[in-house]
Amino acid sequence: MVAGLGLLGVALALLAPLAVPGAAAVAVAQVGPGGRISLASQTPWTEPGGTFELRVDLSEVRRPEDLALVVRVHEAVTSRSQFRRTLDGRLLGEELWRAGPTPLADLELDAAGTVPLTIPVAATSGAGPRGRAGAAALLLGRAGVHPVQVELHDRASGEVLDRFTTHLVRSRDDGAPPLAVAWVQAVGAPPALQPDASVVLDDSDRAALASTAAALQDDVPLTVVPRPETLDALASLEPRILDQLADVPAGRQVVASPYVDIDTEALLGAGLAEVVDAQRAQGASVVEHHLGRVDRRTWVSDVPVDPVALASAGAVEQVVLPEATLAPLDRSLTLANPFLVEDARGRRVEAAAVDPELQAHFERNEDPVLGAHHLLADLAVLAYDSPGRERGVVVQPPPGWVPDGDLLATLLGALSSGSVVRAVTLDELFDQVPPARSVDGEVELVRSLAPRPAPLVPHAGSLRQARAELASFATVVGPASSAVELAQRLVLVSLATSLPDPRRAAYLEGAHEVVGERLGAIGILSGGSFRMTSREATIPLTLVSDLDAGVDVALVLESDKLDFVGPGPTATGRTTIPLRLGPGRTPVMVPVEARTSGDFPLRIELRSPDGRLAMATTRLTVRSTSLSGVGILVSAGAGLFLCTWWARHWRHVRRDRRLVATSATPDAP
Repeated sequence: MVAGLGLLGVALALLAPLAVPGAAAVAVAQVGPGGRISLASQTPWTEPGGTFELRVDLSEVRRPEDLALVVRVHEAVTSRSQFRRTLDGRLLGEELWRAGPTPLADLELDAAGTVPLTIPVAATSGAGPRGRAGAAALLLGRAGVHPVQVELHDRASGEVLDRFTTHLVRSRDDGAPPLAVAWVQAVGAPPALQPDASVVLDDSDRAALASTAAALQDDVPLTVVPRPETLDALASLEPRILDQLADVPAGRQVVASPYVDIDTEALLGAGLAEVVDAQRAQGASVVEHHLGRVDRRTWVSDVPVDPVALASAGAVEQVVLPEATLAPLDRSLTLANPFLVEDARGRRVEAAAVDPELQAHFERNEDPVLGAHHLLADLAVLAYDSPGRERGVVVQPPPGWVPDGDLLATLLGALSSGSVVRAVTLDELFDQVPPARSVDGEVELVRSLAPRPAPLVPHAGSLRQARAELASFATVVGPASSAVELAQRLVLVSLATSLPDPRRAAYLEGAHEVVGERLGAIGILSGGSFRMTSREATIPLTLVSDLDAGVDVALVLESDKLDFVGPGPTATGRTTIPLRLGPGRTPVMVPVEARTSGDFPLRIELRSPDGRLAMATTRLTVRSTSLSGVGILVSAGAGLFLCTWWARHWRHVRRDRRLVATSATPDAP
């Protein structure tokens, strides 16, 4: 063999005195051998008569000439609890086969720089004799999951410097049905839409989304749950990734989800059922728009769901839930069949639970490839612990898990091959795998949804106010306006469970600013004063809109001295005129009648058609120099009264004067 690692050790030994002179060279010479090993790849399922291939990656190697590899294969695990312990190198069972210690200098490196290891598996039928340690071929009499330990040794002392435990899964040859595995892959990132309406995706999020999209190109049946808000972000920032997601094979199931991750129970508890409906409707619409298809019958929930929340999703016929949301079961084997749950209205819905132990493999190891094969081995344990029964499970990465391209490629590739498991969609799982039965086997199993106190929604009042403002704004610019769509998205994103409360408030304020900016472009140019020289007049007003499209407004006029004359009945003191304003200036003529003369104010407002939003306000002073009919009548009456009074007064004065003159004449002598 080519002693590649041995040559590397010689080169390091020759270069060390030159690189580290004096005392440092002595210190380097005293450093013992060391290094780390990890799993680069392995055979997922091994057929009888085949080979189990391992590729080991080496790193941080010191003095490779003093290192050796040891590979051990142990007897098959007998339970899932034992399997969990083997992940940490415990309860491995009896050793069946061993190779090594083999000096690294005697091992060849492949083109990828890894060490390939091969374990031959003898072909047997039925229960045969168990293989012996050190045998040339590993003899396995039946299907099973065998712990395999790979160790890096110090050749001189025999000390184990590093190790990992993987598993050899010997495929079954008894014709039993493989375990149905419904892989549920979420595609999403933290909210990319910012409160200032900008769209930002971190480089790490872009890389994770690209890896996920690339892994989903394999023709493996699975279920995709895209986050609609992320799809909108990809449409503007990474259309190439969005095209990859839209180009997934036709057999894939694409499930609808809310626009962002929400706490359904909390929103329902706060009386915000319409908000939940809006999240679901917007989410399904966005997914269908970007990916061309969407399944509205299925609900995949990452958070616990109570009977009330389930009842709110009336169109849902099948649901995937976390195991934590269900009452515990007292069964010796892991439940691996669909079951029923009952909502608050008594309706029964087909359901499947996500096994938390399967989820744990996504985060148990720093090595993604080893974690992938631990998950595959765990699936094999589930497949083998109840032979002959048709069973199926749901595999879903945990919330917040950052997709890893190597792990996804390893898992999806293995699910499409072999006789141990078979990949299915959620629809196929519910259609093809029989439902679980009660302990006595009489009826289908109905599992209880554990009720829980609904968390508070501290910004519920602000949310209601923002939604009401947005509804009024839509009556001005139209529900299909891009500004309405942007403000709606900001309000929806404010509900994301991953956001802290101050951040939620910032999104609602951002929606308010979007509305305010558009409404601020609509105004009234008229002002100052207007002179009326007759009882009836037409007041000219000029309205303006700097928006690109037409808007609907309500012109509100109010004065306690004017009557407003229109095509309908005359309005006294106040009137509202619906108008359609185009871009630019719009003249409006308002016929009025003055009830009196003098100076009095006319208040002018532009509001939304429903009257809730004010866009502009001004005041016009009306100067009326004419008399009304009532004024003329009153003035004429007053004049007539004065004339009559003066006439009577003049007659009385003349008579009094005559009387005074007569009485003043002297008597005759």
